Amino acid sequence: MIVYCCHDLIFATKIHSTAEALGLVCRPARDEAALRARLDRIDDGKAYDVVDAVIVDLTMGEAGLVLIRVAKGHAAGPHVIAYAPHVEVELLGSAGEAGADRVMPRGAFAAQLPQLLQACSASGPAAAAPDDADAN
Repeated sequence: MIVYCCHDLIFATKIHSTAEALGLVCRPARDEAALRARLDRIDDGKAYDVVDAVIVDLTMGEAGLVLIRVAKGHAAGPHVIAYAPHVEVELLGSAGEAGADRVMPRGAFAAQLPQLLQACSASGPAAAAPDDADAN
């Protein structure tokens, strides 16, 4: 399962609809408690499979960095992809320092979303995302 942490309704819808079109299970987690519940596979009446990957929108600010640390510190060991506008250089750097496996400008993330989701889902928690110059 892929979990996305995003407050931007447009990007949340894009992530969810792309995953759905690919036949992948994808669930939101809008805060730390929701992410922990997904990682701990708490049954809330919907899919609660093993979390293979966590996608974090860094425009959530410090909360996004906390979510990265929570995901990387969990025994499930999900692959973490973080994205932000390309002008948020400091924030993108902070995501790498927080432990994100891949940090991308939002434009590159959007352009590669189907490939990223497929790679994360196919390989499980230790997923290898496609190579490009924007990766960390």
